[in-house]
Amino acid sequence: MLWLVGAGIYDTMEICSSIEILNKCDRIYLERFTSPISDNYITFLKSALPEKKIEIVKRWFVEDGRQILDESKVMNVGLVSYGDPTIATTFSELRVRAIKNNIEAKVLHAASGITCLVGECGLQIYKIGKVVTMMEERQSAISVYNTIFNNLNQNCHTIVLAEYRLAEDNSVFFLKPNYIMSRLLEVEKDIAYKIVSKDSFLIVASRIGTDSQNIVSGKIGSLLEQEYGAGPHSIIFPAKFHFTEEEAIINLTKHLDGPADNTGSLKSVSAQMLEKYEPMIRKEIKQIRDIITSKKETKIQLEILDNAEYYLDDAIQFLEQGKQELAILSVGYADGLVDSLRQILELV
Repeated sequence: MLWLVGAGIYDTMEICSSIEILNKCDRIYLERFTSPISDNYITFLKSALPEKKIEIVKRWFVEDGRQILDESKVMNVGLVSYGDPTIATTFSELRVRAIKNNIEAKVLHAASGITCLVGECGLQIYKIGKVVTMMEERQSAISVYNTIFNNLNQNCHTIVLAEYRLAEDNSVFFLKPNYIMSRLLEVEKDIAYKIVSKDSFLIVASRIGTDSQNIVSGKIGSLLEQEYGAGPHSIIFPAKFHFTEEEAIINLTKHLDGPADNTGSLKSVSAQMLEKYEPMIRKEIKQIRDIITSKKETKIQLEILDNAEYYLDDAIQFLEQGKQELAILSVGYADGLVDSLRQILELV
């Protein structure tokens, strides 16, 4: 049998149930690669289970999983992980593999760092969108930026988890919140959806659940100047706050600036495309109309231009109705008509 045992978010897992279950296990493995488990917790676990050997294993051992599953066929195996085991895809995948191999697999749930983060900041869990992790490698920031944009369009807050690494020598790396904010500002210059600026309001949460927990909120311009100490760190990029969330931010965080709405100037990709291309196409229509009039071309060419303008009018109306795909299609039809007519005129 395989037990996936949650260690909770710091030193306080569901002690009674966990110890009782782990006492029945023939093998106990503990991983520290998904998130850091404190030395204090490991010391406590060893003292509570003096007859048991607790083996700290590497990422490859758990991801490969073959030894864990083979042993689980003939004995009771416990795998201890940070927070709630089912939050990490690695453990969900291992559980499914166990079931497919007719191995009984159960989960001992515990507090999740993600849900605790939301609660400690006083936000509503219903408003949390897709969660994303920022890695040190530079391409990661593009994925994070796009996730924030998509969540904002749904009026959802974005949790950005900062990378954590445990090296072979057991040294720990935590990605700094300052790096995350700087990279998002850089990506904004390239993609330019106009969602990230030094006026964007963020929440930076460090070491949630520990005695040194620290939650700071404010505009990026203010937060960039702060020192956040050791990790783990997370950043929340909020959408529009409910008034109860605003009160929570003011009272539960060290707020450098008052809560602000990050969706105030938000525009969808469709709206930005229409804003850019609609005046350009109308300008082309006027230019071609002048050429046709001066050359006394056929009436049908003027009708084609009229149709192109009708498509542009439709695009604006569709966007106002929230029919973004139809808006873009209409702009595309208008552009196609204008481009075709321009080529015909060049051949005349």
